[in-house]
Amino acid sequence: MTNSTRLLRWLTPPVRQERDDWTLLRTCADSSERLAADSEALRRLRISYRELNQQNQELKITPQHKVLIQLQARVQVILLRCRLYLDPQPTHSVSQLQEPILARILDYLREEQRYIRQQMLLSQTTQHYVRQLKVATQDVWTKTHCSPNLLLNLIRKIKNDDVHLHQPGEFLFASLNDIQEMTSEQIPDSDLSVYLRGLETARLIFFVSRRKIAWQESCELLMIAGLLHDLGWLMIKSTKNARGEKLKTDPSEIEQGHPVLGAALLGGLRGFPGDSYLTEVISQHHERLDGTGYPRGLHTSALGEYSRRLAVACRFLELKNSERELTADGIRTFEREEVAFAAALQLFRESRRGEWDETVVDQFLSALDESLLQVLIETDRHNDPFTLKRFQQQRRDEAHELIPPPHFTMDAATTESANLTENHSKL
Repeated sequence: MTNSTRLLRWLTPPVRQERDDWTLLRTCADSSERLAADSEALRRLRISYRELNQQNQELKITPQHKVLIQLQARVQVILLRCRLYLDPQPTHSVSQLQEPILARILDYLREEQRYIRQQMLLSQTTQHYVRQLKVATQDVWTKTHCSPNLLLNLIRKIKNDDVHLHQPGEFLFASLNDIQEMTSEQIPDSDLSVYLRGLETARLIFFVSRRKIAWQESCELLMIAGLLHDLGWLMIKSTKNARGEKLKTDPSEIEQGHPVLGAALLGGLRGFPGDSYLTEVISQHHERLDGTGYPRGLHTSALGEYSRRLAVACRFLELKNSERELTADGIRTFEREEVAFAAALQLFRESRRGEWDETVVDQFLSALDESLLQVLIETDRHNDPFTLKRFQQQRRDEAHELIPPPHFTMDAATTESANLTENHSKL
């Protein structure tokens, strides 16, 4: 895996490389001559170490960002290890072979801190986007036919803000739950997750469209569909009976109904390129080519190109933000950096099973990183146990269910019935 791919957050596990570097550092302890205490190389390492240590202590992360706090603590642990070699009064000397390894570890820490700062900035800009998105959807609720101008303005702002971003980790949430918890303090709303999922989907679609010509034609349509694809959830409220008790409803029925409700709600949104496809795309964003999707279980010929693209983007984020499907109900756990790579691997394997359009999935994955698709092919071929040996599907597979016991028993009544049948046949 290339170094550029290793630095892409939420696609590959860089912590594994850092662990390998420490193993190599200990191996090279006695293999070459020591650097002089006043050497230029050692001086640069000590300056970098001092700057990183100070910057890490100055990071002020809110308690809601639990994942970022964990990353900051891990950076501090690695800095304490480096202190043994780079402190003004070190306990371990540095050899010539160890110098580039320590430099690489410090570069990793610098990238880690940069990512933490990006996530802190992302949480702030997300609050602004959520406010604009909520205002833009007010007309959808109050008017039969509404103008998309507010949504188009939000899309233009996202394009202007994201045009300089070159890594998915710069706009994908480290943890959707953490972002939601922090944003809820400024914007109290029980349906906040619907808007956050929409924003992340729209930004991911724009990122892919910048790198794939085939996606550019439908970029505006897919971004609006991404912003609004889960709006049907807002129409689903828990109902109560006359005594104020919540009525029992099958969660799967509620989940499978939101695409249709969202499409019906957005039927009057017109005035942008591809607006006639909006309701179709939103109603089909959970459909799969093999007919196992919902709500209607459509097959290959019934799914349009735009619907296939939005479905792939939604599926990737669904896997990234919901680790239950990747961790087999808690049986297996992962490093945080591994989750998005595991989601990409799951999406790749599902496409090879015929659930998603292979061409669309390959375009999507190669847009995230040029070498990612090839890495996934090799990982799937060798069944790398580090990334994932097997995924557990949330959808129940009837073919693998236990066979129910027989509904009859070989008792006296059954024997008597068998004798009567035998005598009747002799007659």
